[in-house]
Amino acid sequence: MPLAPLERFIENIKAIHQAAEIFAPIARAIREAQANWLHIAINIQPYGFTSGQYPEGGELVLNLQEAAVFYYRPNGEPVSFLLESHSQKSLFEAVLSAMKEDILADFFADTEGDSLAERLISKILAYKPDAVSAALAAVSHEDKLSYDIQLGKDYIKALYTVFTGMARFRARLSGHMTPIVVWPEHFDVSTLWFKDADMDDNKAHINIGFAPYTPGQFERPYLYAYAYPFPDDYEPQDLPSPAFWHNEGWRGIVVHYDDIAKADDAALFVEEICLKIFKLLDDVLH
Repeated sequence: MPLAPLERFIENIKAIHQAAEIFAPIARAIREAQANWLHIAINIQPYGFTSGQYPEGGELVLNLQEAAVFYYRPNGEPVSFLLESHSQKSLFEAVLSAMKEDILADFFADTEGDSLAERLISKILAYKPDAVSAALAAVSHEDKLSYDIQLGKDYIKALYTVFTGMARFRARLSGHMTPIVVWPEHFDVSTLWFKDADMDDNKAHINIGFAPYTPGQFERPYLYAYAYPFPDDYEPQDLPSPAFWHNEGWRGIVVHYDDIAKADDAALFVEEICLKIFKLLDDVLH
């Protein structure tokens, strides 16, 4: 069955994206650094997104079907935050206030500032100056986080379908790979395949992902793939339809969501086209 067309997408997805962005600085405060920045990644679920269990227990969930964020304390007690009652700024502050009662209590003990968000970001930058997703301005938007809940349901269904296709594609590979995760900053789903065992993203690798939008380039969701490093003298090969080469700002391959959504079996479509794209990009690296 084809996927939903995701009408009025861009006006709704930004509220969902802003809610997801608060996950990254919280993870930076709680988790030890991991290779390829996996400590700040979030995981896809059929209902939305989860931080996964934190080291001392507790979990943060963004449920698109209920239009709410839930903080599950280490004892399992839920604290809920309806998105329509908050801006990104107030949601971040409310979640931090709840977490300050247990797993962030020690973190905030020696901090000062006008808000919990300011105190958290300042401390992160003080002892982790290379921190990504730790700019206060990135989690301080004051517009209400309201969105069309049906769009949210349609989007997470589409995203989980793409995730399923990517997972099945990835299961057919051998080699060194990262899990399929969501990055709060750009809100894209991504997995990396590495040529070498050290899994260094400064060395040869292939990235296959799915992004909701990219300002100035794509206002609709799209599947993307690229190889690094990409030879300057590479002659682009023919691609399986409806994939096409993208050369503005970054060099790689794109498949529009609207083409994926037309498929009778979208997960199978994603699985098969990812396999074809991967083979081509693997040839680029070799």
